[in-house]
Amino acid sequence: MICKRRRSILLAAVLLGLLLTVSCSTATTRVVLLPDKDGTTGAIAVFKGKKATVLDSPMATAEVGAWGGVDTGMTSPAQVRSEFGPAMAAQPPEPISFVLYFEEGTTVVMPESRGTLRALFAEVAARQAVEVQVTGHTDTVGQREDNDLLSTQRAETIKQMLIKKGLRANFIRAVGRGERQLLIPTADNVAELKNRRVEVIVR
Repeated sequence: MICKRRRSILLAAVLLGLLLTVSCSTATTRVVLLPDKDGTTGAIAVFKGKKATVLDSPMATAEVGAWGGVDTGMTSPAQVRSEFGPAMAAQPPEPISFVLYFEEGTTVVMPESRGTLRALFAEVAARQAVEVQVTGHTDTVGQREDNDLLSTQRAETIKQMLIKKGLRANFIRAVGRGERQLLIPTADNVAELKNRRVEVIVR
């Protein structure tokens, strides 16, 4: 990394989009708190020694200088785009999740989930680098041991579909949770569609 006289750091709060660039030790560090896509804003503490400066407003800034002080202020979306646009554009896409539902006691995807399945394939194909987590679940019908196996089979079914679409097997992790993580809590031996599912997270 080329060391310049001044290097900025753009910081969006955790879960609100955190973006960091490293600066030289003698440079001024600039922190900008960005709102999330839904408009909410968290908070971040900027430390200089033991002194903390808290930013909790959208577009609030703090500059930590080599002189040891912390200057606070505000910036604008236009300034953020101008100064940090290339760095923000280089960030990987945010994770996206899909939920697929299954016929009772089988590894057959419900017709109502076929559109979600197509959207999953399209998302995986559109990303340059992909990591996929596939987690299978069941309802409470049947024995727990059988449901452990069925949930794993459901996850493996989706994994194999993704492999056939061209995704490398080592980019996919498939696991089964049986009836341990019910989306809709039920008593034993209750058929519940929303519990017969596979959850897929694409990163």
